[in-house]
Amino acid sequence: MSILSKAVILSPAALLLACSDAGSSSPEVAPPSVGNDGPAAGTRPAGQPRPVTLEGRVESGAECSLLRTPDGETWSFNAPQGADGIAPGDYVRMTAEIADASYCQQGRGTLIVETIEHADPPARDRDPARAGGIAVTSDYVRGDWVAKGVRADCSRPDFAVTANSRGMSIIETRIDGLPETGVVDVGPTPALQWDEPIPTLPIETRGPDGLAVMPPESGEEETLAGHPIRGDGVVFVKCAD
Repeated sequence: MSILSKAVILSPAALLLACSDAGSSSPEVAPPSVGNDGPAAGTRPAGQPRPVTLEGRVESGAECSLLRTPDGETWSFNAPQGADGIAPGDYVRMTAEIADASYCQQGRGTLIVETIEHADPPARDRDPARAGGIAVTSDYVRGDWVAKGVRADCSRPDFAVTANSRGMSIIETRIDGLPETGVVDVGPTPALQWDEPIPTLPIETRGPDGLAVMPPESGEEETLAGHPIRGDGVVFVKCAD
């Protein structure tokens, strides 16, 4: 009789019985899955699922991908298989559950993603790539500015930024047709801030010589020197001295 003919073939039931008699330790539990696409980064929360919707920019992490929200929070996550085209630097919107436990060691917690898609970044999102690495500084903003385009007329600037005795950058312009003044915040979240109760308008550099004025976080539409500030904002260019 050959060696092969002496092999013992166990049925699936016998194999299960043999495994249960081998020891009293708990069997290994497979990681939970996101839909049917692949393993998640952590265990799903017990009880009723409570999905959350978050937006932010994708970054690379040590063990998992990271989502950095415009408010500065960081969350770990693993995108489900089939989420093609999502890469570090992309701005996305996702619906997810917050994991009870995870092997990801970064951020406020770990998100078990249900859906993820590209989204338009809000004005408060700061993408250094858009500005070409140019920072908003007092020297950059001071001067006369006109909206970029064929009708730009530096003899009638849309707004002017000057320095006061305390070194602050003061802006003078028209908001919704009325003369207004304010200050230019050149801190971590650059913006035009007004003396009157008018929503703050975020700003960022665009290209080597542009300054984009963007809608307020509230989504309200303001008109700056006759230019409606909506969507991705209006780009102004500095007039020559």
